[in-house]
Amino acid sequence: MFENYSAGDYIEAWCTKCRLELGHTIVAMVDNAPRRVKCNTCNSEHNFRAKPSGKKRTKGTPSIKKTKSRNRGYRELISRLSDSDPSNAKKYSIEGNFEKDEIIYHPTFGLGIVSSVVQADKVEILFRDGPRLLVQNRQSLAV
Repeated sequence: MFENYSAGDYIEAWCTKCRLELGHTIVAMVDNAPRRVKCNTCNSEHNFRAKPSGKKRTKGTPSIKKTKSRNRGYRELISRLSDSDPSNAKKYSIEGNFEKDEIIYHPTFGLGIVSSVVQADKVEILFRDGPRLLVQNRQSLAV
């Protein structure tokens, strides 16, 4: 099947970056078969694939175990939000200093709970519509 090819030749292959079947240049051969190719469109170098593998990409997809524990933590924080009194919530301001598990009221996002202090000037606050990374400890630029 690949007897007539050698390194440097042109071949049609599946580009893993472009996600299309495109023209490639053969970079390496093993046992008279293309092993590595370089896409002539995006210049990425990857293993030769005549066609897509058929598997869906799972890169970035959390494992089931991580997802369940993350959801449990999320549900727990949301239940704490539901049980809390909104009048006791601290009003969000970029000048404010917030601590983990503190209930916050944001004028746009509503009630939230500080899930973590990421840096001295950033906090992650969990609102009903999801987590948000917000700033804190910023001095106002009064003129």
